[in-house]
Amino acid sequence: MLAATLRRTNPADMSNSTSGATDPGKRTVLVTGATGGIGAETCRALAAAGWRVIVTDLAARATQASELGAAIGNDAAFQPLDVTLPDSCAEVQAHMRAQYGRLDGLVNNAGIILRRTLTATTLAEWRRVQAINVDGVFFGMQTFAPLLAETGAHSTWGSAIVNLSSIYGIGGQPLFAAYCASKGAVRTLTKAAALEFAQLGQRIRVNSVHPGPIDTPLARGPIQEMLAEGANITTDIVLAGVAAQYPGKRIGVPADVAPRHRVPAVRRRAVSQWRGVAGGRRPDREGAMTTRSRSHE
Repeated sequence: MLAATLRRTNPADMSNSTSGATDPGKRTVLVTGATGGIGAETCRALAAAGWRVIVTDLAARATQASELGAAIGNDAAFQPLDVTLPDSCAEVQAHMRAQYGRLDGLVNNAGIILRRTLTATTLAEWRRVQAINVDGVFFGMQTFAPLLAETGAHSTWGSAIVNLSSIYGIGGQPLFAAYCASKGAVRTLTKAAALEFAQLGQRIRVNSVHPGPIDTPLARGPIQEMLAEGANITTDIVLAGVAAQYPGKRIGVPADVAPRHRVPAVRRRAVSQWRGVAGGRRPDREGAMTTRSRSHE
């Protein structure tokens, strides 16, 4: 799914060297929230497809992030990043510019979930969800866009941003008001950014991905809360109940979200597979114009 915009750079855009961080032609992508289920799988898949992956997460997760970077290889490196802090984003951006001189892709994956009735959600809880899930995406795009634009201007396909939203950001879900609001904001923020970059002539594609239920430690958090509250259920019963609500009758796994990173060649029209908007070279079927009106389809 995620590979639709993080596609192969034309060979003419890349050097033949594989010497590591000093290789100026190596495709470089930054992934936030990289130690989580979807984040880690995204890092693995991108590295397998030949990308240099900058693994970012909170400093408290440095050990896990460093181990992930060492495991996936291909010059992967860890950088501590708190997506809620503009200064933290700026520090990483400065490091990227000085160390690599390029950024071909950005995956805004960091996020949290909150299971709470709307009326019981506190202001602090609400703001924390929005700070990580929405502000983090905003700061990421705002901070890294200049370097992405510079890199994209000199490559065949431009550069790309992938923002992780959710199916809950399209249709909503009871007991998850703060989370749904944040993911809906990511969806429309993505559309606005794609249109803006295109209007400015910046060759940055921007897409959002809206996974259904994915079995990750983050997603299991609300289930653990229910068990702690004394609910007479099991994790397997809850997962089976969730799966029954979807046509495939199964819970997804992180590999379902980013499998096609492992297929290095994805044609440009593959942007039509995204539940997002492409801010790239032309408004394809699911491209930039569809944020204005579906009648153009």
